[in-house]
Amino acid sequence: MAGSIDREGTSRAWRARAGEPYDPPLLRTPAAPSDTTAQRRSLIVKKLHPNQKGTRRLSARFGDHLVCVRYRTDPDSGRRFTTVEIVVEERTPATPAPSHKLIRIGWEETRLRDIVKARGGIWMRNKKLWKVPANAVRELKLSKRVIPESA
Repeated sequence: MAGSIDREGTSRAWRARAGEPYDPPLLRTPAAPSDTTAQRRSLIVKKLHPNQKGTRRLSARFGDHLVCVRYRTDPDSGRRFTTVEIVVEERTPATPAPSHKLIRIGWEETRLRDIVKARGGIWMRNKKLWKVPANAVRELKLSKRVIPESA
């Protein structure tokens, strides 16, 4: 169903999964200008979560994408608006690369040890390894000396 076209001629390729009960209000005609100003000045009367009474029809329509339903009233005209908050996109953040690496330096390599210390290296006594910033490992070309973090 991805890539099919609605009656209005818009693509459905943006949908999360085919077959989910998700009918976005984006395909409706926009409200009149006076309606939007009334909606902006309206007051929130009630806020309901998807599992509460009064959200059954909207929960069926939007499924797991529904976050909450708000009922608003316009103080001037007394009109009532129902608004929904839905999840449009979900991303998982990329895991950042470790900012340091563990390397092994021999006891007799005093010159390399001094260079690593100058670049911010720290001796880890319990592991008997040097904790060195990752950029220093790249610049000094010490990638062959890197020990996995689990060691």
